Amino acid sequence: MKKTLVFFILLMFAFTCGFSQAISINKIKKDLPHITDSIHYVDALNRLGLLMYESNVDSAFYCAKRARSIAERLKYQQGIADALNTLGVVYDLKGNLQLSLRYYNDAYNHYLALQDSSNVVQTLMNIGLVFNENKEDKKAIKIFNKAINLGNKIQRDSIMSLVLCNYLFLYPDQVPKDSAVNYLNKARQIALHYKDNRSLLEVDEIQALLYLKNNQRDKGIGLLQKAADEAIAMGLNYFSLDIIMSLGELYHNSDTNKAIDYYKQGLGIADLKGYHMYQKVFGKKLYDIYITQNNLSQVQFYSEKLLKLYDDEEQFTNTSGFDYIDYALKDQQLEAVIIKSQTKKMLIIVLGILLMITAVAVLFIYRLYRLKKKHTVTLEALNRSVVLRNKKLEIDHEFNNRLVSILAHDFRQPIGTLKTLAAVLKEADSFTHEELMDLVDAMEHSSTVSLEIFENILQWIKQQLSGFNYQPMPLSLKDLVDEALKPFNLIAEEYQLKFINTIDHDVVIHADKELLQFINRNFIHNAIKFSPRDSTISISAAMHPGETTICVQDEGEGISSEKIGSIFNFKSEMRYSNEKEKGAGVALMICKDFIEKMSGRIWAENGGKKGAAFCYALPHLK
Repeated sequence: MKKTLVFFILLMFAFTCGFSQAISINKIKKDLPHITDSIHYVDALNRLGLLMYESNVDSAFYCAKRARSIAERLKYQQGIADALNTLGVVYDLKGNLQLSLRYYNDAYNHYLALQDSSNVVQTLMNIGLVFNENKEDKKAIKIFNKAINLGNKIQRDSIMSLVLCNYLFLYPDQVPKDSAVNYLNKARQIALHYKDNRSLLEVDEIQALLYLKNNQRDKGIGLLQKAADEAIAMGLNYFSLDIIMSLGELYHNSDTNKAIDYYKQGLGIADLKGYHMYQKVFGKKLYDIYITQNNLSQVQFYSEKLLKLYDDEEQFTNTSGFDYIDYALKDQQLEAVIIKSQTKKMLIIVLGILLMITAVAVLFIYRLYRLKKKHTVTLEALNRSVVLRNKKLEIDHEFNNRLVSILAHDFRQPIGTLKTLAAVLKEADSFTHEELMDLVDAMEHSSTVSLEIFENILQWIKQQLSGFNYQPMPLSLKDLVDEALKPFNLIAEEYQLKFINTIDHDVVIHADKELLQFINRNFIHNAIKFSPRDSTISISAAMHPGETTICVQDEGEGISSEKIGSIFNFKSEMRYSNEKEKGAGVALMICKDFIEKMSGRIWAENGGKKGAAFCYALPHLK
């Protein structure tokens, strides 16, 4: 039965290739060397493989293997699919159902990709037949139903005669009686339409089986005999052997001699054609009958024949058969290598994509980090700037408050004194000349103090409002001090003070002349205020690494310890011990502001034995 089904698979395949059943093996062999087109050559090899399976399975295998190899090189998908289908037939005939199913399934997937509906239906039928041979009836029935449903939708319905015949032949109980008749009639109509005599013989065989099932034994046997005779006449050996086997089984219990005749007829055909499987089947049938009859001579004959058949089968398996398994193994190894290569390529692609994504992410994160860092630096700079501005504003605010306080304090008393003296002068007749002169001197002194304070403040305000831009110039320090001393020569003579400028002519300092002279004049004026009569005021300079230091030294009482640390700090509360200290507070604060604008430093210290020294230091230009 299996070989008949395989025969119909091949027959259907011949239909799908679109060639007449009359094409002979010899004609294709003759034409094959002259085919120059590679595609046509592949098609010819596939046709030849299908036609040669009845006479030589090895030749069919060789044709399919070669056709597949060329088709894969050409990337000819139809040729690959047809070769895979033929390989499925070969492995089915060799009894390796697992490999047969594998190649049928590969062919099915190729036909599906090609949208070749007819061949999709036939490969589904082939797969169903393999499941039937493997006793997996549920799977086989499911696949057959799928093939029938798909076949009913295609225009080219020649394949459906084969599908319906095989389904009815294998699973008649799955089809209702009325539907079975309809299926058989449809198969007969399709076979007649395409003038398919082989399918008509299959229809007759199934019809005969239906007669037998309905207890129409004579009618069924007659139709089977007719189909067998026609199959032999047409050279359909596999098909005829299957029918002959069915006839022998029908007579096996009722007429042993007739059964023996059918079995011997089938064995003769199998021996003649070299059909190894049928040789074993018919030989075993005859051996069993003669065992039952205790016919020892015939039992010995057929036992020796069967032993030889099994020896030949073993030898075939160890030689020719090895090539089939080896081919399948190599095919599987090749597919495994291809899958591994594809997996490797996919892995490389995925890793490449991941690497790119990672690189982009790292770059993005790095950019964000850089931007954040830059933003942080900018914010820190802004914060520092804001802090400095706030600090400066705070200092300016406090200075302004202190300045207002100083102005209110220092101006109020001299002006108040002037007002009082002016009121007293209204009664000038009551004072002597000496008393009037004392009042005038007091008014002059108060006016001088007020004017001094006012001039210092005006000088500082001028620097604040003019948008000061410090541009140091090289200046001779000795000349600057001499120039600053000139306005005070008359006062020095009056108080019998002596100025000593010990600065060397070579000392050059880089500073703003106007600011520096303001500081020099105030230091000299401050020293005059606190110097006793007949004393000396010394101005000296010293060169140090990175800066030049200038000091104005007097011989007065010095500075008290509680004031020396805050004498330049406008935040400290200023209290004057005497009239001489008035006006000096604001001037010293302004001196500190000017020296800081020139990146210098300022301080005061008491002398070793007497007096105080007011000093400042300015940096050298780099």
